[in-house]
Amino acid sequence: MNNILDFTAQMLGVQDLKVIHTYVNNGIFTVCAMPSTISGICPKCGCTTETIHDVRVQDYIHLPIWGTKTVLVLPIFRLECKCDPDHPFDLRYSFIREYQRQTIPYEIYIYNLCKQNTIENVCLLEGISHGKCQRIFNHYAQEEIDSRPSKKVRFIGIDDLARRKGHNYNTAVYDLETHSVIAMFRGRTKEDVIAYFNHLSEEFRNDIEAAAMDMSRSYCNGVLETLPNAKPVIDRFHVSQLLHDQVDDARKHIQNKVRKEEGDKQKVFGIRWALLKNFEDLEADEMNRLFKVCDEYPELGECFALKEEFRKFFKINTKENAAAFIDYFKELVEESQIPELLSFNQTLDHWREYILNYYDCKISNGPTEGFNHKIKNIKRRAYGYRNDKNFEIRVKLECA
Repeated sequence: MNNILDFTAQMLGVQDLKVIHTYVNNGIFTVCAMPSTISGICPKCGCTTETIHDVRVQDYIHLPIWGTKTVLVLPIFRLECKCDPDHPFDLRYSFIREYQRQTIPYEIYIYNLCKQNTIENVCLLEGISHGKCQRIFNHYAQEEIDSRPSKKVRFIGIDDLARRKGHNYNTAVYDLETHSVIAMFRGRTKEDVIAYFNHLSEEFRNDIEAAAMDMSRSYCNGVLETLPNAKPVIDRFHVSQLLHDQVDDARKHIQNKVRKEEGDKQKVFGIRWALLKNFEDLEADEMNRLFKVCDEYPELGECFALKEEFRKFFKINTKENAAAFIDYFKELVEESQIPELLSFNQTLDHWREYILNYYDCKISNGPTEGFNHKIKNIKRRAYGYRNDKNFEIRVKLECA
């Protein structure tokens, strides 16, 4: 019998515990045990005491043994010390966190399950409450996040993401060197950005050299007012995206004009993707159709030519040449007098300095957009988050 109990103690995988009895009831393997030594250190005077004040029995969920749900039944001794006998203290077990009803090995098991599954799935699998499962996950996830080595943050990316439908947005801040999420906070206004950065230490704010972002005035002004050494860098992808949008708006304008004047919009209707594609990526039939439409409507041909010409901007390696190219491209647009592209010129004028900052510190919001996609997948997997703290912990854990 002793050999069986010793083997059971080894299967439990915890130290300083002596198994005294085991039984199985309703498919639950119950292990009755007690500590090998009954003594504790007084939290007031630091002396060791073995005087027992009273004892009660408590059960704790433990790791399954042989695929069977396992419960530990342990005595909880209250010890008293000579320095203050009227105020006894609990004898703590090293493998159980304070105020918890499960062992640390079981909690780590639950945590690892939660990393690969939704909280709800783990609750159904293990038969524990959603709140308990979420608290276990949050505790160990926060420990893992805090244990990561801290590194000086020099380059950050800022972008917004929808919290839920109805224009409710969060702002995410990323470290572009370590590819990890620094923080998430509610809102995307200038005041929200300033409030977040102002709560950071002055040393942290002074270390940031550049911030990549889209063409958002709130983000740009927030960075300029709170990060003294940081340069706003407008992501070049968003510049290209804006030009494509303006070219498409010009196409829509011509399409509507043709529909009103000629009663047939089909001539221009099917060339959207051909117009926005790179020239070398066009299929033969797309190219023939595009050229045919551009011959009939020269303004579309000008849009396509200007879009292709602007692609040269992304191959430039120096700030001086990039500034000269912007001036050259603006002249081409002025000659075309296409209203939508003239609007693009105004955007280039407004953001010129911050677009050219790319050549001082070559960062982009590409990693940020990738993280945003991952965050959206996290949100979809959980069918949304009602608790911002739970959402932030999950994001920080997985996006690193």
